[in-house]
Amino acid sequence: MEGTSAAANSSSLPPPSRRLSQIRRRKKKTRDEMFAEIMESSRSDRAHLNEWKETVSKYRKEASEREDRRDQREDRRDQREERRDARDERWRQEDQRRQDAMLGLLREQTDMLRRLVELQERLQENRVPLQPLYPPPPSPCSISSSPRRVRMRGGGRLRTPSHSTPVDSPSKRLSFF
Repeated sequence: MEGTSAAANSSSLPPPSRRLSQIRRRKKKTRDEMFAEIMESSRSDRAHLNEWKETVSKYRKEASEREDRRDQREDRRDQREERRDARDERWRQEDQRRQDAMLGLLREQTDMLRRLVELQERLQENRVPLQPLYPPPPSPCSISSSPRRVRMRGGGRLRTPSHSTPVDSPSKRLSFF
């Protein structure tokens, strides 16, 4: 009833009192509107905050993945370098073994040559002067004027050979014995 009497009274109220009534209603409405606006703003801020959190989370996830990929690349690069260093060390050791083996062979060959030279020197010291194997060739004055004849197989005639024979050549004579 009060609502109806107030409505009836509001039309009978003088303008300043009506105005005051309207202001009071507006204050209540304004308070509700302000609360609703604050709540709406809060929801909007919360949505922006959630969106920002998602963006930050996404960025952190991408940054973490990039860092993981970079770490993996660095690990692979480090492993390649370690393998390369190990291979280089094996090659260096192998080269050193080859060089040591080569130096060993050269020492052995040098020792052999030294022993051969020593042996040759001892042999030359103890060597008897060379003696001719055959009597010396006749001097030009003792050579007869008749040529030497070779006997042929089958009882053929004797004749002078048309080429040099092993017996005729002193250098060939030595190679037969």
